[in-house]
Amino acid sequence: MRLCFIINPAAGSGGFQKLVIEAADHLSRLGCTVERVETNCKGDATHLARQAAEKRFDVAVAVGGDGTINEVCNGLVGTDTALGVLPAGTANVYAADVGIPIWWPLNPGAVNNAAEVIVTGQRRRIDLGRLRLTDGTERYFLMWCGIGLDAAISQAIKPGDTRRLGYAAWILSGLMVTFDFMGTRATILTDEGLVKGRVLLAVVSNGQLYGRIWRMAPEAKMDDGLLDVGIMMGHGWPSTMRHLAGLTFRQHVKDPDFHLYRSKLLSLSAREALPVHVDAEPVGTTPVEIEVAPLALSVIVPQNAPQNLFAHNP
Repeated sequence: MRLCFIINPAAGSGGFQKLVIEAADHLSRLGCTVERVETNCKGDATHLARQAAEKRFDVAVAVGGDGTINEVCNGLVGTDTALGVLPAGTANVYAADVGIPIWWPLNPGAVNNAAEVIVTGQRRRIDLGRLRLTDGTERYFLMWCGIGLDAAISQAIKPGDTRRLGYAAWILSGLMVTFDFMGTRATILTDEGLVKGRVLLAVVSNGQLYGRIWRMAPEAKMDDGLLDVGIMMGHGWPSTMRHLAGLTFRQHVKDPDFHLYRSKLLSLSAREALPVHVDAEPVGTTPVEIEVAPLALSVIVPQNAPQNLFAHNP
């Protein structure tokens, strides 16, 4: 098996990067051919993943967080090269959703365990979401596209904050942004019809987990040819706090101001432009069009990955 490690050198600590080298050596002893390349700036991982696919590597391994994984996915779309993951980000939502072991300083063995998933795991094809903005921006996403509040929070985080503060950077930015975020009137068109109202947050999900601890779309499947669209309506921080409590206690689907749809296509336009992110990376503002890209990506997930994430057998 030929593997290309695409490493974000800013991910994890110096100790983590040493463990990555050890994991690559471990895979070599298992009979794999491993090439390691590093990113230097935003967008590099997409270019390196595309090169790995052109060179017919079996697996391109994203070594970093959800942002690095997103870039690698954008380079692998429509190819036979599979995505593997050694997670080392702040939230590691994709890894947590599918059950890939997650490194942290008190669990250094997770790096080798995640590496072994690459050779022992199951190979699947899954859907991606594809976003288009009016400025010509196109981007695929693996887990979600967020429109509104969470994208505003991601924009507020300064470079280096997540590396320095970890998940606390999201909490601090969330507190600063939430109390000033009023939402705006928007129109959303899905396969199920037209929705109008004051939108605080719209999340288009491919997976189930959102922000590592919540399940915004608890019935989402990664290979069903559909995207799950969760829309939070309301005005200002009191509505936001109510939705947050609903998410935390898994009662959000019962809230009349929360709407959940499944759709192949959707569009969202707002009276005032709303920020947009994909997999926690800001990309622009509304209006936005989103569609599913069915079975566009090959991935390696653990043999014991949750079966309720998938509609089909591997």
